[in-house]
Amino acid sequence: MYLGIDFLIGSGLRPFVVDVNIGLPGGAQEYDRTFLVRAGVRSGIFEDIEAISRACYGKPFRGYLDSLPFLPPLKAFKLWTDGEGLLPAVTPPVLRLEDKWVQYRVLKGRVPMPATVLFDAARQAAARSLLERCGSLVVKRRTGRGGRGFGIVREPRELRRRPDPAWPMILQEHVDSRVDGHVFSLRALAFAGRFLCVYASLARSAPSNHGVLAYVEPGNRFGLTDRAFETVSFHERSWEAGLGFGDTTPACLGHNLYEDTVGRTSLVLPESLWTEIRAAVLEIGHIYDTLAPASLPRAFFG
Repeated sequence: MYLGIDFLIGSGLRPFVVDVNIGLPGGAQEYDRTFLVRAGVRSGIFEDIEAISRACYGKPFRGYLDSLPFLPPLKAFKLWTDGEGLLPAVTPPVLRLEDKWVQYRVLKGRVPMPATVLFDAARQAAARSLLERCGSLVVKRRTGRGGRGFGIVREPRELRRRPDPAWPMILQEHVDSRVDGHVFSLRALAFAGRFLCVYASLARSAPSNHGVLAYVEPGNRFGLTDRAFETVSFHERSWEAGLGFGDTTPACLGHNLYEDTVGRTSLVLPESLWTEIRAAVLEIGHIYDTLAPASLPRAFFG
């Protein structure tokens, strides 16, 4: 599969996987832009993806995407999670992987993930126990993007006062992922079980999605190469937009598929952390490439 894998980095520089996106997740264009700002030349990632597709699937990447029967309903499903359109009448079993609770059940114990429980009125005891153990929790939707429904819970009374949400939610151990005054997350890409790249998104507050993008490189320390940095803005149609939507782009995805802001800085990760992230990406790629979708746990939507 072609995957976008999101990481947070906790205390002690411990990496945690918080989301895995299937189909045609954003990331290649963003990485290429961080590389361009850092090095002044294109990264070559699009050529790498084409070469992997031809070597592993015997067809160009466009042909690989066209061969995925779940891609059309996945695109409709993503728009539904954005509040645009209806839930597809038929959701192939592989779409269950869009449910973060299903992801947790599939990956727990095999890659590092934050402790997670379902959040609803029937599970208050489990929620209080997790809050007591972790000190603070994140509440988020079981599916969706853009930080919808995101919140931080620090007191038991916040659990009691929250109504039973109309949209199914999870509670997750709060991983306070910070570097040099920024909240940050990492997005790594894998294709056909191969590690492609990783880049960072920096923000002043959580969640860090739609932040300032930054190149990531291994080194002998942890931190930004330049703490006070200028930014470069891009406004052009992304590679993913052309592959996923052809000539028409849904209006609600205009920001996602056209606009990026890249910092003139790099995030340096210690070699050991870089190695851990790469190992987790490869393990998830192996798991996703070998799973039987029909055997996945049921998602809340089917």
